[in-house]
Amino acid sequence: MRNVHIICALIAGALLPLAFAPYQMPYLAVLSPMLLLWSIRRLTARQAGFAGYAFGLGYFAHGVYWVYFSIHHFAHAPLWLSLLIMLGMVAILACYMAALAYLLNRFFQANLGLRYLLAFPSLWLGLEVLRSLLFTGFPWLSLGYSQIDTPLSAVSPITGVFGISYLLALIAGALYCLLSRTGRAYKVTAVVVLLLIVSGSYRGHQFNWSDDQGEPIKVALLQANIPQEIKWQPSFRQRSIDIYLQMTRQQRDADLIVWPETAVPVFYHRVADSLMPILRQEAERFQSDIVFGVPVMSGESRAYYNALHSVAYRDEFYFKRHLVPLGEYMPLKPFSTIILNFLQIPMSDFSAGSDQQPLLKAGGYPFASSICYEDVFQQSSIDGLPEAAYLLNVSNDTWFGDTIAPYQHLQMARMRALESGRYMLRATNTGLTAIINQYGQITAQAPMFRRATLTGELTPLAGATPFVKTGGYLIYVLLAGLLLLCLFKRDATR
Repeated sequence: MRNVHIICALIAGALLPLAFAPYQMPYLAVLSPMLLLWSIRRLTARQAGFAGYAFGLGYFAHGVYWVYFSIHHFAHAPLWLSLLIMLGMVAILACYMAALAYLLNRFFQANLGLRYLLAFPSLWLGLEVLRSLLFTGFPWLSLGYSQIDTPLSAVSPITGVFGISYLLALIAGALYCLLSRTGRAYKVTAVVVLLLIVSGSYRGHQFNWSDDQGEPIKVALLQANIPQEIKWQPSFRQRSIDIYLQMTRQQRDADLIVWPETAVPVFYHRVADSLMPILRQEAERFQSDIVFGVPVMSGESRAYYNALHSVAYRDEFYFKRHLVPLGEYMPLKPFSTIILNFLQIPMSDFSAGSDQQPLLKAGGYPFASSICYEDVFQQSSIDGLPEAAYLLNVSNDTWFGDTIAPYQHLQMARMRALESGRYMLRATNTGLTAIINQYGQITAQAPMFRRATLTGELTPLAGATPFVKTGGYLIYVLLAGLLLLCLFKRDATR
């Protein structure tokens, strides 16, 4: 096997995260897969698998290096363990790219038109969807997120982010088809495909999937910028709450005030008789609603949950459903408890909330809730829709530090707003706090690592995008059809 192919694949993979925030080079989402196709064009299936693995190593080592930072600097894990966890994660994620290259060269080597115009984008889509589901799912750096600011984003309200990923892989395959020694018919087909994608993308932005449901709501998102090192210290708890109370009292004109994830760093039942009367009094005095993050312990089972609470509704909570492995729960017990002994993570064994939870209400309208990285999963943007008038995410991205991760996270939140046709409010402890409209555009944003109150307006919306109407399953139907077509065409050309 030629080393140049491995090196090229590794470099191509390392370039791909530059297509995403904060670098914003979306054209690399096409160029990088094209380089992968070039790298494996003359390799055996086994050799292609190794080249694909190298591509995946570059892709995810660059794209999620911040995992090391989170574990080492904030969970205080030893250097060796932090590197082991990060490299182990990268090694597993790279397997998806290895499978892509292996399958492409194993089953679709003879017919180049079929290889580039059908098999490659279908396999990319299938493995990206699989990555979002398998082992609790990790859809971070799905290719489509890179296009949130390009015309291709118009596809998102129809198919979700995976539809954009498919089109990017199809564009890469079509361009490579034009540059390679394929037949004239396939080159013509590639040109037609590219023209249809360009035309459809620009026309897609002409559709408006949502309707105004009422007057704009004035909102205030509080970003207290409390360091993670002291956030959970018992001696600082009251000071932390006082900071949020002070910031809240300054928002006399807001209809809705949002505190971020676990802004109250103590179990709800311990502050129910002290803090809650104060919050209700402040809410009544300014005629506003207050929503905040708080851990909640079940009285019977002693299980505890990462929760969101709307002050106006005393017994209603949203319990986080999709927990962060190692950070909020221990997978593969009891093996993972060995790792826990090396980590210093407060509240690291949460229970997951039910998939069926009633919508919380604030600002006069019901909203769809998500906590922390729940908003990287597509389902979080459609659960509760079309009843929900807006989306609300509270997060504590302090764990990411000053890395690229908060920017990647915000980019995914923008895609959730676009998919659902709803405003999204995003309140974080240290940033990036933002107000995002139904088109995925940021209308207001607070600076990172500064105490700030982000004020603005959201418009409560009604209606449903095609993505919401189909429950997000359209892409799975498309994927099944594409894979069946791949098999049929392959058998027909044998």
